[in-house]
Amino acid sequence: MSAEVRAKSEEGGLVMADLRECDQRTRELFETVRKSEESVLDLGRKCAKAVGDAMPVELPVAREILKGAFDFTEEVMKAQRDFVQKVLTATSPSTTRRPRAAGRTAAKPAKKVA
Repeated sequence: MSAEVRAKSEEGGLVMADLRECDQRTRELFETVRKSEESVLDLGRKCAKAVGDAMPVELPVAREILKGAFDFTEEVMKAQRDFVQKVLTATSPSTTRRPRAAGRTAAKPAKKVA
């Protein structure tokens, strides 16, 4: 754990809870992905079984199938990256602060008293 995370944890106690929550959400995400992958594989198996030898044309070779799958995955990842960037922009503190009223200036430093 970095010194910065440790210091923030000691200050507020929320950082560690946030990290645990993030870790839990990450595990849930990977479990959802795993289940989705299994569903796709199951569908592929069922399609292959249903089609069997009845398909008159030759199926693409494994490399073509893999290339298509990874090209698709790349596009999904690009879309997800764009989405996350939009979420971060929309939820960053700098976008939620109110702009200063026109004509207002920052507070002036106090004058030194002798």
